[in-house]
This record gives sequence, C-alpha cells and structure tokens, in this order.
Amino acid sequence: MADELLDHTEVDRVIGQVEGWQRSGDRLVRTWQVKGFNGAVQLANVVAYVANRRNHHPDITVHDYNQVTVSVTTHDAGGLTRHDVALARAINDTLETSERE
Repeated sequence: MADELLDHTEVDRVIGQVEGWQRSGDRLVRTWQVKGFNGAVQLANVVAYVANRRNHHPDITVHDYNQVTVSVTTHDAGGLTRHDVALARAINDTLETSERE
C-alpha cells in the first residue's frame, strides 16, 4: 500500500521545518551551489547514498557545473508523503554533519 498523501496544509506546515526546501507542485525541491564540478558530483553522490539507504529515490541533477538540484516525490502515491519530508530532512542532516567535519 502506498503512503498517504499529505494535504496542502500539512505540506505547507512541514516545509517550513525543512531548511532550504521548497514545494514545486507535487515535489519538494532544493538546489545547492558548491565549489566546482567535483564538489557538485560529490554532493550528488552523498544524496544518492542517503536516498538509497532509505529506498526512496529522488531526481538528482548536476547542472551549471557547480549546482545540484534534488527533487523528491512519492511516485506510487502520486505526490508528497511523509517519506519525502523524511528524506529531505535526512539529506539536510547528512550534509550539515559533513560540513562540520
């Protein structure tokens, strides 16, 4: 059974709790700008690792040589679910931890 969709009110409430992410239709989206292409590829690999560990696979785009955009949705449910919010938080937590190290 697919996860339950979040209603618009719930999405608006939780999106404010997940730094840097925005709602774009039925997706949560965030873009990072890093130093150079290698940094962008490394960031994309970290996001892919976190997502794969959670078995929840976002779209990851490396563009403009130093930017990475991640777009999260639950395809089976046809929109945003608690799993999307949890993945966004996990990505943020992992990247924040790696910045501190």
